[in-house]
Amino acid sequence: MGITEDIFGEFSDPDSGKKIAVKRYTLTSASGVSVQVISYGACVSAIIVPDKTGKKDHVTLGFDKFEDYTKINYQGSTIGRHANRIGKGKMTINGEEYQLTINNNANHLHGGKRGWDKYIWESCISDGSVFFSHFSPDGDQGYPGDVLAQVKYTLDDEGGLHIDYEAMTTRATTINMTNHAFFNLAGHDAGQKGLFEHVVKLNADCFTPVSDQLIPTGELAPVGGTGFDLRSPTTFKEALTNVPGGIDHNFCIHEKRRGLLEFAASFHHPPSGRVLEVYTTEPGFQVYTSNFLPKDEGAMVGRNGSSYKFQGAFCCEPQNYPDAINHKHFPEDVYCPGKPYKHSILFKFLVRK
Repeated sequence: MGITEDIFGEFSDPDSGKKIAVKRYTLTSASGVSVQVISYGACVSAIIVPDKTGKKDHVTLGFDKFEDYTKINYQGSTIGRHANRIGKGKMTINGEEYQLTINNNANHLHGGKRGWDKYIWESCISDGSVFFSHFSPDGDQGYPGDVLAQVKYTLDDEGGLHIDYEAMTTRATTINMTNHAFFNLAGHDAGQKGLFEHVVKLNADCFTPVSDQLIPTGELAPVGGTGFDLRSPTTFKEALTNVPGGIDHNFCIHEKRRGLLEFAASFHHPPSGRVLEVYTTEPGFQVYTSNFLPKDEGAMVGRNGSSYKFQGAFCCEPQNYPDAINHKHFPEDVYCPGKPYKHSILFKFLVRK
């Protein structure tokens, strides 16, 4: 049990031209769960969990070589300054309009062309946790204010991965951080067959419908009577037959008390017995069934030469609602001096016999 550190690779910074060592930290727990995090993008690069027979396997998509993390977006990364989409990259804060960089059709996604996932973060080990920090200057990707952000990773003895985010700003700005791990509890290489076997249950009685460009319409729609009603245990196979094209939607936590760590979702893979429970202090979470991964065999090669394909994994990204800055009735996502950003996530891994 504990934390070890090594060097995972070398990053060529596009701004300075300098080569920077990529640090990797391995956290292990008494439960048999182990987690690796790297300083590039404050990224969760690996999670290994035993099944009901004690056999261990990777349960997130990932890569053997550091360079591959720079070629594929958002694999386990910390997302910031703003997770998810902002329509047309436009926002107004205190009467001042801002244009953010456009990197997803005509919209802004996951912090822009060079979000926080594409930087080397400062890092250290302290008091049984791994800390990462990143400075984002005023004007970065169009956002106002200097922001200093921190991510803290802690693995408890029961196999719970705690992720704690904090950020301070010098000007009013929008902040919405999350983690973008791709999970498959059947094993990282189990593909769509493994995904379909998962039983999912969401603590959400509403969701935010989206346009054809996946921007929220502003409606808070009840899930009842729709394909998004996953309040009772449902297999992903059944759920995806009811949602053509796959799930890539924000769900609103039932009676959420913001700031308190509360249950959002559970994912159970009965053949292996592995379970992931997700808790968050934010009011929403995005469920994404990797609909934009390639459909062709070998187009995306991951750990141990595995082929990662369309709907071969899922993401559960706790966060504020997408495009909240442009919908006054969505939860507040503007932070300012004296009002720091804080968000905690718990990914709790269990085994059912």
